[in-house]
Amino acid sequence: MLDILDYTKQELISDADFWQFAGEHLEKPTEFRGVSFVSSIKFIEEQLLPRYDKVTLILGLSDNGKESIGKRMRQLNDRTEFVNYGYEHPDSEFTKRILDGSLRLLFTKQELIHTKMYLMTSDDRYLSFAGSMNLTEAAIHHNLEQLDSDYGMQTDPLYQCHVQMFNDNLHHATAYLDAKKMAGFIKAKNKEQLQINVYTDTVNMVKNKDNGDQDAVIIPAEEVKEYKDQYSSDEELKKLSAPEKLSVAQTVKLFGNAGYKKRNLENIGKELYSLTQVVKHVSRNDDNSGKITREEDLYPKPVLFYNNGQLFEAPRVGDNVKSELITSNLTGARLREQLQLFSDIAHEYDNYKEVGEGWQACDFMCFLFEAPWLWKIRNMYELSPSSKSREDVPLGVALIGQGRTGKSTLGKRLAAKLTGSGNFLDGGVFDAKNYALGKSNINMTITTVLSDYMYSAGPVNPMMIDDISPDLTTRPYFDRFIKEITNNRSLTQPLPSFIFTMNRREGDSKSQFSLKPEIMRRLWYLSFESTFAGDEDEREAKLNDLLERANDQLYRYCQVELAKFFNDVSPETEQKIERDYLYPIKYVLKQAMDQFGMFELVKDYFEDNYDYSLFVGRNDWTMLINQAEVGADLTFIQQDGQLKAQINKQLFNKVSDSTARNNGSMMMERYFQYLPRKYRISYQYTSTGFIVDVANFDRWLNSDTLQQKYNSSEVARDAQKVNTDAKMTELLTRLTEAQEKQAHRHGIFSWLKKK
Repeated sequence: MLDILDYTKQELISDADFWQFAGEHLEKPTEFRGVSFVSSIKFIEEQLLPRYDKVTLILGLSDNGKESIGKRMRQLNDRTEFVNYGYEHPDSEFTKRILDGSLRLLFTKQELIHTKMYLMTSDDRYLSFAGSMNLTEAAIHHNLEQLDSDYGMQTDPLYQCHVQMFNDNLHHATAYLDAKKMAGFIKAKNKEQLQINVYTDTVNMVKNKDNGDQDAVIIPAEEVKEYKDQYSSDEELKKLSAPEKLSVAQTVKLFGNAGYKKRNLENIGKELYSLTQVVKHVSRNDDNSGKITREEDLYPKPVLFYNNGQLFEAPRVGDNVKSELITSNLTGARLREQLQLFSDIAHEYDNYKEVGEGWQACDFMCFLFEAPWLWKIRNMYELSPSSKSREDVPLGVALIGQGRTGKSTLGKRLAAKLTGSGNFLDGGVFDAKNYALGKSNINMTITTVLSDYMYSAGPVNPMMIDDISPDLTTRPYFDRFIKEITNNRSLTQPLPSFIFTMNRREGDSKSQFSLKPEIMRRLWYLSFESTFAGDEDEREAKLNDLLERANDQLYRYCQVELAKFFNDVSPETEQKIERDYLYPIKYVLKQAMDQFGMFELVKDYFEDNYDYSLFVGRNDWTMLINQAEVGADLTFIQQDGQLKAQINKQLFNKVSDSTARNNGSMMMERYFQYLPRKYRISYQYTSTGFIVDVANFDRWLNSDTLQQKYNSSEVARDAQKVNTDAKMTELLTRLTEAQEKQAHRHGIFSWLKKK
């Protein structure tokens, strides 16, 4: 039975109908704000959503003595029911309203809730309730409940008091389920992934002390320990119901067996990683030791996991493997040595090359060191008011070039030592005859393994595959894979990356990699084309020295410093990150180098990021233009007052091998894609060719190749002759006009003299 005390009329309504009373005292309500200990999907969907355009509901956590921790754990994990409903009923009104933001569910995070209050409003009026009643059918129709109510205009002073009461509760609440969380949850591949994502999200919000995190749910450590001590024994578990046993198991697993004497929840990564792994590790049998039995056998070892602003490391992906927080005590002379190693590796690729490539080597190491944090920058870009989007941060890097240019040495051997990885892969491991799952398409296998790794919740360090076929990047399924991940606006959790090395062999159709801007935006190409130079013995000794000195000390130092960096990012710093997504690692390294006056060693490399589109194809185009015949292969024209060259399709037959994958049309498209858009060389091409701006084309080539072609052509000579004739005609015309004027003046003066 529900009693409502009508404060406005100073009367008591016994055995009241809650919804009838609400309808009589507030016409055409639009918004509902409530604080209730419990509610349900059915009640929300059937009673609240049809009546109100906007619903904000704060739910509470239990305070029930020695049982409170168990009940609170169950309540936190009861969120799974709400998420499952949205996952299984995407077209339900409940799910739609969560996703469009008109329904928000929150719960108390520190102070335990006792308030039950409800505030309904229309355009200018309000109706308020406060008392004992929860938002459940039982409370409204069957329990003995009492509510105080008042109503009036929103201009009344009392209305502001009700708003303040609700806001006080709202200030002490965190998101239970909102549009952002639901959008992310329902993208899960399967129910298992969904459960893990919900549980992981819950774990990330739980704290045992107030550290200023506005979304933290505070659970006192002493109560957790007391609860675990009381119920973790078998005898005590026998006395509990099945849900209570589950709650005990979850609590013990979440908070560990060591209590809080040795650690607190900030170090929860030791348990968290085993709860967040979708992929289950299966050990290889002895008789299968030469084969790959599962995709996860290919994942990096060790593996890094992100949790609560820190990185944790485990020997492998899998269950029941202890992980440790990444720490660093690198300081003083030891830090200087590691910074010198970083600099020496970059300069190795500058000093011992025919053409210096230290810029690329330095940028690669910066990407490698920052890779575990790139997912945070993608999320930052997505929320940025600027034109930046998450696609502007590449998912991986590809070291491209011909053989013997140092790609694998840098991308596999040195990179493995610099990150402490024990299993950077060779492309040959994906060979179908050695692949136990029976997949015959190696490119498809690589894409599948990468996709599984990218979607496996938790890991953030890059997977590296050496010597893959460049045409992987041209495959439609790889195109779909990389776009799907970068375009997925709900994929905001920690995400890994990948590294490729690819041999570029001219004349081999399988060496053709994608030059589409949408791929080059998501996969950062770094060119290593120049061969090593100088004394071979000296060079070999230098390389051996670098490999011997290489270790992961600076990498670990950078991870610790990057954790501090991302813990407090100001608006000004965000703007710098928007201009350069590698700014965080450059900042960390510069701060370290400035301690020793070493920044000048790499300053030039840090000024701008390497842009492959400015270099790829430059040599190819130079050689092609040198073969071109003016009149047949290219034609010079004046367009909009500027000199342009029309490049004809037949020119590309000179570099075609006449195969279906390397014919004149294919080569024409490829050479067009070589032209970097930022130089405004050409804006479109047709089936017969395309037009380029001569000045901009030569500026890209850093030469006057095309201009010289024009100057020595008959077209230029004809144009010069026409220009000379025009100038002569203009000169004669001016001379004739001058003579006529002179004669005219002479005639006037002669007449005056006669007079």
